[in-house]
Amino acid sequence: MARNPHTTWEMLDVAMTHYQTFISNKSQRLSLGIVDLLHVSNFKGGNTSITEPEITLVSKLSSYEAVLSEIDQNFNGKTLPQLNKQETAGLIKLCKDITDLTKSNDTKIRGFGASYASALLSAHFMDLIPILDRRILNGAGIEVEYNSQKQVKNIAQHYENLIKACRSELLERNELTLRDLDKEWFTKPL
Repeated sequence: MARNPHTTWEMLDVAMTHYQTFISNKSQRLSLGIVDLLHVSNFKGGNTSITEPEITLVSKLSSYEAVLSEIDQNFNGKTLPQLNKQETAGLIKLCKDITDLTKSNDTKIRGFGASYASALLSAHFMDLIPILDRRILNGAGIEVEYNSQKQVKNIAQHYENLIKACRSELLERNELTLRDLDKEWFTKPL
């Protein structure tokens, strides 16, 4: 990636746009396959490869599809600032459900962790769910602990605080979209 976080964000935004175009061209928008995971991997960057065998991938993806479907049914096109506190709690639970899938032996997909799952969610619900990322956590001012590779330890534990921080910021600054906020927080110095 580029050294300048603004340039990096712009490059990643192109990758996200590619993925959203792919989603919009699918006959079943919430169905998932290896190409979805490759788009997310392309968007998230890094050195991770999706190495789950095809024979187990299909059954595991059905669990992720179920959560996508539940989010779609429960929030029916709403944006994050439109949610009340009870709805926000429900969204947080579903986001936790999907990050938990990345850890369970029955549903864990090799090369696809919590941050990747959040990007999958965000691509499908761009105005509702933020991407869980170390740069965005930093921009939001959420305290985290890093490992020796400068990756956030147990990043999934911070998803609730990130969702709440995004919602609060968007309520205060109603001219912003979630994607605008993502860019603002992603590009803050680490």
